[in-house]
Amino acid sequence: MISTHQNGDTLTVLLTARAINPLSRLFQRELAALLEQLEARRARLAAVVIGFNTDNNALNHELEHLMALTPAQAADCMHMLGAYNALLRRLETLGLPVIAALSGDVSGHALGLALACHHRLALRGTRLSMPQVRLGLTPVCGAIARSVRLLGLPAALPLLLEGAVLTVGQAQQMGLLHAVASDETRMARLISAVLNKPVWNQPWESADYRPPGDGSQAAALRTLLQTAPALLRERHGNAAPAAEAILCAMVEGLQVDFKNALLIESRYFCQTALRASFSTDLKRFL
Repeated sequence: MISTHQNGDTLTVLLTARAINPLSRLFQRELAALLEQLEARRARLAAVVIGFNTDNNALNHELEHLMALTPAQAADCMHMLGAYNALLRRLETLGLPVIAALSGDVSGHALGLALACHHRLALRGTRLSMPQVRLGLTPVCGAIARSVRLLGLPAALPLLLEGAVLTVGQAQQMGLLHAVASDETRMARLISAVLNKPVWNQPWESADYRPPGDGSQAAALRTLLQTAPALLRERHGNAAPAAEAILCAMVEGLQVDFKNALLIESRYFCQTALRASFSTDLKRFL
């Protein structure tokens, strides 16, 4: 599920993308153990590089957990998401450069975890997506809050509301990726080069942070809210509870601090997850 390899003062971490699941206690235990290891060795490390072993069934593991959810477990769902959020916050406040080295199809929670890294690099041919809306679910555990804060609200719409699959060129132009490498050798060079970056924290940690396009954010937000009902009907049909929840989490999360944005995401996820657990389409997918 999680393996590590030390190369000098850099630790490379490989995660099995399919196993990355906020609702899995097993994955949370392994991630917590990794973080304890990183924190204990922090003074002896120069950087952490995280890669993902991807496959085409990354969502199946989560769906198996969702099918077992009942309304009585809503509090447990919130608790699990809160614990996972805390783990990702430990990762992005580690005090070390945390670099995501991406390849293949990186989607869902794997991409969400990559967004908690300070720097994202990708091999040419990598594809990025947040497909949860297609299954009646919302992205969670910072995937919405981090995307909106990195890209700005309008630019994040295709990724979150449509589940669009992004090429590396699109992702880099949007601001989701910092650089693209043509092969593994160039990827290693990019990793070495970015280690000289003086500050390693997330943009929204800065006191003077403003979302991309902030100067026109108020006008864009008003326009979006006015056109949102028609937009959702056009893209998802008459009933689109997941898309509506995602849009609400995007807008509401941008009005509060990051901690509360995570809480808002969690609430919307649990609402849609409980509805999805009774969905015929979801059962057919499994």
